[in-house]
Amino acid sequence: MAQRKSATKTEARERARRAAAESMAREQRLLELGEEFFVAQGEAEQIMETAEQRIAELRAKAEQEAARAKEDQVRVVAGMKGERVTVSEIAQRLELSAAEVRALLKPPAATTSVDSVQKDVSSVEDVD
Repeated sequence: MAQRKSATKTEARERARRAAAESMAREQRLLELGEEFFVAQGEAEQIMETAEQRIAELRAKAEQEAARAKEDQVRVVAGMKGERVTVSEIAQRLELSAAEVRALLKPPAATTSVDSVQKDVSSVEDVD
């Protein structure tokens, strides 16, 4: 009967080892899956940060180009005014309202330039 009890203990010990090994293997697989998740999460965050930086750069470039185009508009309207064309005629020729023409003829305020520079600087700081 002693051998039988010993054989039963040995068999129970083996079953416990297999169960523990399966549990440890499962735990290892779960650990590896968790690692993969956090790596993918980090990559996604990096991709979004890079995209946001590119968007900010593109926005700044677009704002500069739009400002140059606006300067060209001002130059054209000023040229027409220099030819002694009335505001209403300029508005009609350029399909603008008289108020839009007057706004283009108005000299830019010094604070506007400073504000736009400060805005550009703050938007660059936001990127970092």
